[in-house]
Amino acid sequence: MFIYKEDQGARFGRWADDVSRFLYVDSTETILTKIQIPLRVGDYGGANGNLKRFIPNSISIDIDETKTPDICDNILTHQEKYDLVVLRYVLHYLNDYEVLQLFDAIQATNILVIQFENNNLKDKYHNSQNEFKYFRTTPQLNQLLPTNIEQIYSKEYTVSPSFYKNRLGDGDYKTHKETLGAYYL
Repeated sequence: MFIYKEDQGARFGRWADDVSRFLYVDSTETILTKIQIPLRVGDYGGANGNLKRFIPNSISIDIDETKTPDICDNILTHQEKYDLVVLRYVLHYLNDYEVLQLFDAIQATNILVIQFENNNLKDKYHNSQNEFKYFRTTPQLNQLLPTNIEQIYSKEYTVSPSFYKNRLGDGDYKTHKETLGAYYL
């Protein structure tokens, strides 16, 4: 059973459009050059292990068994210790309380957050039909991040209707801007 059917299980993040390529390949390559990758890496909300392309030793932890993660578990209560925890496109699945709970629960020396920020929430919610997520503006996201975290990457990009079509199926989608931010603790 799909927990988030729009994520498409094992196909998650492997859609053939420019936005998916930017989010799941190009930006990740760039961001990871800015930090040292330790041996024990927990990929929280790691879905189908897309991060293994860049960090082969990463351990994907996800609650959705259709994505075939290495460990099927709830990241809010996961107890393993890691040298680095990567939270890539995870925070919009969590309400504000859960985000704060997650940062309190993580047992890691370092944390890398990679998250899109939506300063045009009206168009983002219009495009995200038939899915329930917690999209945030840059200031809203920054209020939830640990105070000692440092921004290491920021890039504005254009989200095309083809991204939403690949992810959510046919619909009346609008082109809009988002910002991708990466934060490191």
